[in-house]
Amino acid sequence: MFIGKMGPSGIAGIRFEAAEAVNELAEAIFTGSPYQHGATFEAVAKKLTDTIILNYADKANAAIDANDMAFVEKCIADWFQEQIASHELYIPCFISRWYRASFSIGPIRFAHLQDFAPQAKSDTGAMFDISFGPFFELMQRNGAYWIATVKVEGCTKDRAQEIANLAVDVALAGLQLCIREEEARHMARMTGRTMPVFRQAVSRTDGELWMGATNTEPGYAFGPGFLDKRLADAKPLLDSVANRVTAYVGRKARLAKIEQAWADAAYWYHEGLAEPLDTIAVPKLAAAIENLLQKSKHTGSEARVLKVICTFYGKKDSDLMNQQSQMTVKQFAKGFVGDRSCFLHGTRSTLKHSLHASRPNLTMLVHGLLTHYSLELDQYAASASPEDEVAEFLNFVDVRRQANAAPATP
Repeated sequence: MFIGKMGPSGIAGIRFEAAEAVNELAEAIFTGSPYQHGATFEAVAKKLTDTIILNYADKANAAIDANDMAFVEKCIADWFQEQIASHELYIPCFISRWYRASFSIGPIRFAHLQDFAPQAKSDTGAMFDISFGPFFELMQRNGAYWIATVKVEGCTKDRAQEIANLAVDVALAGLQLCIREEEARHMARMTGRTMPVFRQAVSRTDGELWMGATNTEPGYAFGPGFLDKRLADAKPLLDSVANRVTAYVGRKARLAKIEQAWADAAYWYHEGLAEPLDTIAVPKLAAAIENLLQKSKHTGSEARVLKVICTFYGKKDSDLMNQQSQMTVKQFAKGFVGDRSCFLHGTRSTLKHSLHASRPNLTMLVHGLLTHYSLELDQYAASASPEDEVAEFLNFVDVRRQANAAPATP
């Protein structure tokens, strides 16, 4: 049996041989529907199987017609309307231990525990100890001092949690664009993919006992006031990132495909920064570039990378990547595309090789592309008739860059 439950006539279920057909039906109902934003696929699939078992368990050999399909779809639609609500979710984060007044990136508000805890206690009253009490204790044990508050509308609770988590990751990626220091790479959601902030190690070397501790807490060396200055200096970029995060959470952007491309790329960048292994980080950073471009009208990863570098920086294939480098744009693109392919296809060992030399250059490139892409997208959105196509957007950027680079006429 694939799945079973108590039906009108006792235990009833769907057999394994029908599982594929049920999953295909669930996929057809889910894809492109309001459920795709407002619910998880697992929840919709479960409601579908429950509906079939409860209403069709005694009709195993009966033919199914349009009325049956309409009935099933109505059951799912009614269930969905009962489940959706407005949610406010609280996501613990690693940003810095130092206090700073609350700030927002689009619809996401980041507050230091020093501000959040008293307000939470005032709002919840007698429920504080059994609600936020254990929550704060876990944060303190892990060294997380910030909470992101996210409001998500029209979703089931599980789906709202998914959206909130991912939205915080994208917002933190935007924050990392504004803070270039090494310590920013560890900024993360506490419930995401993170390394322990505090680590203890015990070992023996030639029989001698060694003990040590490391602290990778993000922003530890910043000191009070550092975050304030960085965010003030980066306000134009942070305001632009806020537009991207708003588009992701609201899902009603006019340029939905281009906005989603930036959000997807920012997520990969965030993951790439956090990754300890260079050989894993490089494919993640490469994926950020691929997502920004969405392949547009160009074939081949190398060609797309050359195109985007030319579009945003005006560099030709034979130009040097920067003044400090002896590597051409063509060599850079060919090198990192080849490195990524080797590790993804297993022709080079992920665990034996290292990419210490290429990772910093690729990180810098993705950082710059995400920054310029977001700022240019604001300009594109304000233009006369923007089309929701990455290729058209890149053409817009290219024309603007060339116009700005052209010498003024007398």
